[in-house]
Amino acid sequence: MAAPACTHRICGGLSVFGGIVFTLQGTTPRFVRHILPMTTAFLHIHVLVVVLFLLLFLGKTFLLLTNRTATLHKVRASTKVLDMAFGTLILVTGGYLAFSYNGPLPAWLIAKVVLVLAAIPLSMVGIKRSNKALAALGTLLFLYVYGVAETKSLKMRPDKGEAVAVSPGGEVGTASPDPEKASHPILSQLAGTQLENTKAIYTQLCATCHGDDGQKGVGGAANLQLSTLPEAERQAVIANGRGLMPGFGSQLSEQEVQALALYTTLLKK
Repeated sequence: MAAPACTHRICGGLSVFGGIVFTLQGTTPRFVRHILPMTTAFLHIHVLVVVLFLLLFLGKTFLLLTNRTATLHKVRASTKVLDMAFGTLILVTGGYLAFSYNGPLPAWLIAKVVLVLAAIPLSMVGIKRSNKALAALGTLLFLYVYGVAETKSLKMRPDKGEAVAVSPGGEVGTASPDPEKASHPILSQLAGTQLENTKAIYTQLCATCHGDDGQKGVGGAANLQLSTLPEAERQAVIANGRGLMPGFGSQLSEQEVQALALYTTLLKK
């Protein structure tokens, strides 16, 4: 069936999605520029604080395990404020990210929260009382939690087919995929104006995190060139969001969601 004339909301130089106005000349929607980057900021702060906390804790654990008690006491005395600050920031930023999570919390995230809540006081008590066993256990828990957070898997094996949590942020890339050159049956469903409209939607709403070629991966965004997520699940993720990815169901029509899901499959290798 022939594509409709350019009466689409994304056509032309000015578009409106649910009252959100933006141009198609390389700019990003206001809600992406001003609201969504907050989640990215919290994610970056969370990761930075966790890394600093881990380095500090590992240093103290090393001093404890090598029986450098005098040095350990000096370090502890000079870093009490940092310990409290890091612990508080980990809980605050982690709580915000969990609260911002779309859909049910996955098992790996629940386990991460529980283990962090246990590991922080456990490690502090271990260092304070010079208990090597508790300090070593705290170290193992933190390292495991970090691995789980990076892979989003309790087995620390990332699933390429899962639409993992994404965090909005970054700049829209300049390289664009060339759907016309893609040998794919979907091109028969997305043709002419509809294909260009869908590509414009992707550029504005998705390329910020996924990249124009689908593999930018900002903030852990899924690599669309490797994802094996079925089309129906792609539609659900686009409409309702998942993880830190917001849903766009209130800003896109059902047809736009379907077309966008189809378009993302064109990016697969």
